[in-house]
Amino acid sequence: MTTFASMSMLLFWGMIAVLLAILYAIARFYQITSGQHSHYHWFAVPIVLFGVGAARYAVVGDFRGDAVGDALMVAGSLVLIVAASWLVRLMMGGRR
Repeated sequence: MTTFASMSMLLFWGMIAVLLAILYAIARFYQITSGQHSHYHWFAVPIVLFGVGAARYAVVGDFRGDAVGDALMVAGSLVLIVAASWLVRLMMGGRR
């Protein structure tokens, strides 16, 4: 992979990390204002996993055949799905 492609990929995943940080801030704000536990700390896990996965892809230089990078991305996606589903359910009236 060329340097330009590696830098573009890291820039793209950096923008994704910013969006996840905004989601983290929304969950934290909701917990502070409502008093319900939103477990906002879990939104930091996908940021780290996606960042490490993107760095792994940039260092290796190829998307194909990199099991470690793929596993990091899948793990980050699963944690994000669970955390976002929990937050949506909580914010849409699912009080416990």
